[in-house]
Amino acid sequence: MIQDQIKDEVTLFWDIDDIIRETRYRKTFLEANLLRDPRIKRYERKPKPRSKRVWLAEPTKETIKNIIMNEWS
Repeated sequence: MIQDQIKDEVTLFWDIDDIIRETRYRKTFLEANLLRDPRIKRYERKPKPRSKRVWLAEPTKETIKNIIMNEWS
C-alpha cells in the first residue's frame, strides 16, 4: 500500500536543489548553461521578488533533457 502511494505521488515543482540532484550538475554550471535559457525560464516562477524560485517539474525535465541530448556534443 505504501509503495502504491509513493508511485502515485507526482512532483509538481522543482527548486534549485531538486534540479541539482536530478542532473548532478553544480549550481553555477546550471545557472550559466541551463537556467538562463528562455526555454527553461518560461517554467520558472517566484511568488515574490526575493523569494525562492521554482520550476514546473515535468516540462522543465523534458526541456533540460532535450537541450542536453540535442544541442550538446
